[in-house]
Amino acid sequence: MKRIDLVQQNIDEVIKQIFSIAIDILGGPRKLVEYKRLTWLASLMEAIFVIYLHSEENQSADEIAEFLGISTQTTKAILQSKPEYAKNKLESGDSVEKTHIAGGIAKLAYKTWKESQSGK
Repeated sequence: MKRIDLVQQNIDEVIKQIFSIAIDILGGPRKLVEYKRLTWLASLMEAIFVIYLHSEENQSADEIAEFLGISTQTTKAILQSKPEYAKNKLESGDSVEKTHIAGGIAKLAYKTWKESQSGK
């Protein structure tokens, strides 16, 4: 299995930038308290790593799972998440579709970050 090499000095900075965008998408720190979802902030960070490693480093679900110490099933659930359903689930509390909420928010944040990079 190919080993993930994250020698990039700025990977932590990039992940923090994407995480900050995710917090903004969720409505900021105060809104997080209203959502009562503070317990899944670690899940959100994990999802951001999954999306970033898959999109930028072309890593497979198995490689990412091994690197992060999570199950391949969790990694795949994040990669298959649907951002529109995640946002709807958070805002209204219901969604017909099942999706990994943190994964969906991570995808939205990654997309916003990626778009901001193309303008630089």
